[in-house]
Amino acid sequence: MTKVVTKISDLKPLLRRGRTDPHSVFPEIRQLAASTAWQTREVAATALVEIGKRHAEAVANEARGWAADSNPNIRRAASEGLRGIVKLSPEMVWPVLELLRSDPSLYVRKSVASVLRNASGRYPHAVLAICRDWSTSPSVETQWIVKEGLRKLRAIRPPPV
Repeated sequence: MTKVVTKISDLKPLLRRGRTDPHSVFPEIRQLAASTAWQTREVAATALVEIGKRHAEAVANEARGWAADSNPNIRRAASEGLRGIVKLSPEMVWPVLELLRSDPSLYVRKSVASVLRNASGRYPHAVLAICRDWSTSPSVETQWIVKEGLRKLRAIRPPPV
């Protein structure tokens, strides 16, 4: 019987390996991301965030591949795994978010909007630029992400009266 992963501490050996050789653990994390258990999926995303602290480019590149997966849980993990990277290097995550901006899954779109909000504190102009670009899309999914992604910026910088 396989143990259900419910917290990041369940993955200590995997994280140790991933901090040295991230490519060696991506298949295992992807398998966790595909789980039917939401706790396990959250741990998978957190593992990507942790590995991204040392190997941001490797995680961003891996996420780009996951963003095209047919499984919405894996696509969401692709987005969620970028939370730390977007605060340091938003240009590294834009290609992944671009692939997910019209995602049919609300579960994925909520994550993309959240990653934009994470970036907006440190990089408001970059978030505004990407949302400005996306706002011309006829996709209702993209329009929803733009609205939700800008929510924090509106709260911090209300429009002039």
